[in-house]
Amino acid sequence: MRELTITFGVTCLAFASAACSNALAAETDEQSIHETYKAWVEATNEKDIEKWSTFLATSPYFHPADSSPLASTEEVISYYARSFADPRFSLDCKQEYVDVSESGEMAWSRGECKATFTGPDGNEASGTSRWLKVWIKQSDGSWRCRVNTWTNVDQL
Repeated sequence: MRELTITFGVTCLAFASAACSNALAAETDEQSIHETYKAWVEATNEKDIEKWSTFLATSPYFHPADSSPLASTEEVISYYARSFADPRFSLDCKQEYVDVSESGEMAWSRGECKATFTGPDGNEASGTSRWLKVWIKQSDGSWRCRVNTWTNVDQL
């Protein structure tokens, strides 16, 4: 009976250790996604398309509020290059929520951005959007955005 109790105790300890390890990994991944997103917004505001594009996963799918879906790296980069060409373009964003999958290979985040840009009349304009992203963990442990979609709050 004593051996059974010891075996049960060791098994429980192993499960608890694994659960704790998974929780710590998810917390580390969540922090990494927050840092990655912050760096991505900084690259956006620097209008550095080369640096900005390093945050894209393979075969990205973006669905802007003002455009049909963008289903290739080239389409996504072209869309942002047009935005970056606007001298007034900038983003003030906050990532409000991150959830890492149990496998640790994928995550979801959502948040809000206020964009400043040149309006159709040539004057400074702004708008607010709510967004959702899907992140994919890369083999080196970094996170890249695979899916990005947003809705203009001002038009709801």
